[in-house]
Amino acid sequence: MWRLDGLGEGPTLSLGEPRAMIRLGAEAAIYALSWNGMELVAKKRVPKPYRHPLLDKEIRMQRTASEARIISEAKKHGVACPAIILVDLEEATIYMQRIQGTEARDLIGNVSGEALSLLARRLGTIAAMLHGGGIAHGDLTLSNVIVDEQMNPYLVDFGLATFTRDVEEFAVDVHLLDRSIQSTHYELREDFMRYFFEGYGAVLDDFLQKVLEKVKEIESRGRYVERGMRRR
Repeated sequence: MWRLDGLGEGPTLSLGEPRAMIRLGAEAAIYALSWNGMELVAKKRVPKPYRHPLLDKEIRMQRTASEARIISEAKKHGVACPAIILVDLEEATIYMQRIQGTEARDLIGNVSGEALSLLARRLGTIAAMLHGGGIAHGDLTLSNVIVDEQMNPYLVDFGLATFTRDVEEFAVDVHLLDRSIQSTHYELREDFMRYFFEGYGAVLDDFLQKVLEKVKEIESRGRYVERGMRRR
């Protein structure tokens, strides 16, 4: 087992056997388990048969270590996200707090306008904290936002996250969130994003305009590609 503090070698601890698979993605499987009275999840990067076994293990170890470091850094900047308990690099597995709540995708269509505005502003706030800390999430969609009973959002799944200061990377996060809402709750998109930017701007007021300009640029590229596809 490996501890997060410096990712140095630590004591071997038994966290118990996973109870059930929560999600199976292209890169990792997420399992639920309980340890010392805590509800945890284990994110295990699965081997890829098309890669050489040694290379595959190295890639999975590196990506596991990188994700753990990013989550740890995000916590330092006040971002609401799971607390890491242990990192097992040999097994390419991160054991972390299980956030109890509902995916934002399944929630926002069933709440009041007041609750929606509160959630969107809070999400904007933590997204700005993340970006202000030099981290882009990489997959900021409604499926990767867990909301608790007090309408507090938590970011999960940092598998595509990177350390960066590139405005475009932050704009991509915002663009992905916008597209996610468009695809599932189009009628709420305008209000949600307006409140989101209010929360974002409260943290990074001077930076918000740069992000918005870059989002428009990304959207214009998308429209250009779509027109080109139609002409074909």
